[in-house]
Amino acid sequence: MAEPYYIPEGLISETKSFDSKTSVTSIVPAIKRYEAVIVNNEKGYYGIIDSRTVYKSFQSLSAQSKDAADKYTVKVPRITDATPIDDVVYYFAKSRVKALPYMKDGKTVGVLRRSTLLKVLLSLGKLAGMTVSEAMVSPLIGIDVDATVTQAKTAMRDNKINRIAVMDRDRLLGIVTNYDFFDRYFRQQERLPQRKSDMFSASNIRLDSVVNRNVRMIDSTRGLSDAVREMIENKVSSLVVTKGSKPIGILTELDVIVSVMAKSQAATNRIFISGLTPETYEYEDEIRETLDSFLSKIERLKNVKVEYVSLVVRKFKTKSYELHARLALSGKSGIINKHVEGHIFERTLAQLLDLLAQDVQKNKEKYLSVRKVLHNAHPEEEVE
Repeated sequence: MAEPYYIPEGLISETKSFDSKTSVTSIVPAIKRYEAVIVNNEKGYYGIIDSRTVYKSFQSLSAQSKDAADKYTVKVPRITDATPIDDVVYYFAKSRVKALPYMKDGKTVGVLRRSTLLKVLLSLGKLAGMTVSEAMVSPLIGIDVDATVTQAKTAMRDNKINRIAVMDRDRLLGIVTNYDFFDRYFRQQERLPQRKSDMFSASNIRLDSVVNRNVRMIDSTRGLSDAVREMIENKVSSLVVTKGSKPIGILTELDVIVSVMAKSQAATNRIFISGLTPETYEYEDEIRETLDSFLSKIERLKNVKVEYVSLVVRKFKTKSYELHARLALSGKSGIINKHVEGHIFERTLAQLLDLLAQDVQKNKEKYLSVRKVLHNAHPEEEVE
C-alpha cells in the first residue's frame, strides 16, 4: 500500500486577501493575476473568489460595480500539509473551484492551484491506465461562427458550460470562453461607459472577432497522462478531443480531477453527491437510493456498465433547484453530462434521470449500429 502524499508549502502560490464587503470590480485585477483570492469577514476566513466564478457570474458584458465580494464567494475548506492528496482531489472535484486556500500555523498563506494539482497527480502516477475517452465530456457543444457574442453567451448559459466550440460549417474554427468575453469587453465598458450605441452592443459583435483559433487537440485513444502533459506544456486548461480528425468532445482540468476521484473511490462507492445544504442534507440517503436504483436499471441493458455517477445540487433563494449529473460509462461510451432546473426537487431529479437514460439508450443504439456495419463489412471477423 502506497504511503499517503501531502501537499508541501513549496507548491503553494501567493495571492491576496480582501474583505467580504469590497466591491468585486476592484478585486478583478487581483483575480486575473492570481486566479483566486481569499475573502475574509469579521469572523475571519470566509471563502475564495476564483476567476471561473467571476467570469461566469457576469452574465452581462458591463461590470456590476455595486456588487460586494461576498456575492461571488465560494465557501471551500482550507487544506494544510497534513491533508491527504485524495482529500485534496475530492475538495477540488466537489467545489469545482480553480484553487483551494492553504493554511499554515492557523493562517491562510496562499492557494493550491488546480493546474499545480494536475502536475502532482501526474508525478504520482495517479493518471496511469486512464484514457482521454474515459474522462472527456461528449458531445462537443458548438455554435456557428456567424453567431453573435450574445447568442454564444446564451448557449453557454443554457448548457452550463464555460467554453463553446466555434464552427465554420463542419470545421472547428476555435474556442471561446467566458474569460474571453470578460477580458475583451469588461475594460472597454469601464473606459467607455457613455458609449451606449449599437456599435458597442454584444448583439452586434460576431464571434469571428473573439474566437481563440489556437486550439490544442488530442485523440480520444491517448492516455490521460499525455493529455495533462499537453495542458501543462501549453498552459491551457482544456483540450478538444478528436476521433481521427473529427472533434467529438472536450477535456478540461476539472474532468481529469473528477475522473481521478472516481477511480480512487470506485471500489467502495460509485455515487457522489455534492452541493447539499442544511435544508437538503436530510434527503441524502433517499437521493442515494434513487441513484443506486437508476444505475441498476440502466445496467440491465446489454453492454452497459456504469463506472460512477456524480450529482451536484444547487439551491437558489427563489426556492428552485439546479441539478447537474455526470454519468461515466465503461468502455468507449465516455461521459454523459446533463442538467435541469425546477422548483420541486423530486420531480427535477426524476427529469434529470430520464434525460440520462435517454442518452444511455442513444449511445447503446449507436454502438449496435456501428457493430452491425462492421459485421456486414467483415462477416468473417468477430466484432468486439
